[in-house]
Amino acid sequence: MQRQVRASANIAFGSKFITGQYATWVKGTKIFDAFKPIAAAIFAFDAIIQNPDRRDGNANCVFKGDECRIFDHELCFTHDKVLFWMPPWTLDGLNTLKTPGNHIFRTALLGSRPDFSRVRDGWKGLSDARLLEYESAIPAEWSAAAGTVQAALKLIRDARDNIDGCIKEIERVLT
Repeated sequence: MQRQVRASANIAFGSKFITGQYATWVKGTKIFDAFKPIAAAIFAFDAIIQNPDRRDGNANCVFKGDECRIFDHELCFTHDKVLFWMPPWTLDGLNTLKTPGNHIFRTALLGSRPDFSRVRDGWKGLSDARLLEYESAIPAEWSAAAGTVQAALKLIRDARDNIDGCIKEIERVLT
């Protein structure tokens, strides 16, 4: 076992113990008005990166007031393995998010018409140089995942270039 550990990647997963009375999100938790912009931004983020894993019964976040910490993104960027996948900037590209329970914040945001200008600005500000930094940060030991990395970077780049369409589709599934 020690030999395997020594031969493995020198980059390891770590987590931080968060204190201060954060609560786990559970189905039926009410969203305060101050929290709605954060919930809308997380909803948009998950929609764009194709993260199906922040759903009822598996919130993958903790919150306190208008603060939220999201985690566990191992299912994002798997869009290239989905039959009949549609990009999030196309009409019906986010239809799966219309299913009750498929995202923890959808019901609370439904019909609220959130302001996505900060989300839009953030994605538009994502430079090609920054994407190259992301790609460069991938450890050499993950070379077998090069195709997945390229598919993820392409989705990020294409979403950035089509962010207005992404926002339009996100707004559609929240009506």
